[in-house]
Amino acid sequence: MDKKYQVFISSTYTDLVEERKKVLELLLMADCIPAGMEAFVATDDEQFNVIKKVIDLCDYYVLIIGNRYGSINEATGLSYTEMEYEYALSKEIPVLVFALENSAIEDSSNTEDVIKQGKLAEFKKKALNNRLASVWKDIGDLSGKVAISIMRAKQEISRPGWVRDNGYNQTDLLKQILDLQNQNEELKNRLEECEQDTGVDESLPFYGYKIKLHYTERCVILTANTIIHEVDIETTLDELFKFISLRLTGVHNTKDFIDAVSSFKSGYYVESQQALVVKNQYIQLGLLKQSVDKKNNEMLELTDKGIRVMNELNALK
Repeated sequence: MDKKYQVFISSTYTDLVEERKKVLELLLMADCIPAGMEAFVATDDEQFNVIKKVIDLCDYYVLIIGNRYGSINEATGLSYTEMEYEYALSKEIPVLVFALENSAIEDSSNTEDVIKQGKLAEFKKKALNNRLASVWKDIGDLSGKVAISIMRAKQEISRPGWVRDNGYNQTDLLKQILDLQNQNEELKNRLEECEQDTGVDESLPFYGYKIKLHYTERCVILTANTIIHEVDIETTLDELFKFISLRLTGVHNTKDFIDAVSSFKSGYYVESQQALVVKNQYIQLGLLKQSVDKKNNEMLELTDKGIRVMNELNALK
């Protein structure tokens, strides 16, 4: 009888992306059905209830412990990863534990607070008491130990498994899905590289997009005979950005932005509302980004794209 065994993979996610991917590939090669990957990372009680139903259908449970404890459920005080582990034990599902060796942990690699680090140490100590537990020092070591452990578990611990009865090969389908995911990731990386190479999308209303700004002459001394000149200046979004971007490196407030637009016409100041409209256009174009300081004041900063465009516009040609 051709049995397939379903294996739940549990771990924190952001620090173990490559490790999870490698374990998934190993399980597929071992004719197992992986479960509990990215689509099942618990972040709230509702998702955890879904995960419990998936665990119920699994034959084995693989726990990978790295250097993070993960998101904590407020009701239990435990991370969702530890809750998954406890649930698998309660259902008497064979648990295979793989914990990162202490000597392989870099001091700066855990950015969690002291409480979470303490909880991680306790969880790790508890999990390593499991009969099917081992430690790993790098992704190659983890791969080898997972491959051996799952093979031994299949031989020594009898589980129901899944039996194909209609010619439908789920393992082959999962392999195809994994291949498609890899291709998708590669295409995304290529697209990002292309966007970096080409700079700003020429189809956006930026290059050559005309705008008109109203300027008023600055006067230090006002008398009854003083004539204040006003003038409308027509320019384009890219020409204005070429000028003001050099004055906006670093972090600036909104007044600095208005002053930069005003300096486009020496001796004059721009109508502030028009400058704010221009600011919003640059934000929509991805050239500027907003933030808030400790006093809740809006701050502006060139984005990576904005810096790249600034350099392109101001390059000597």
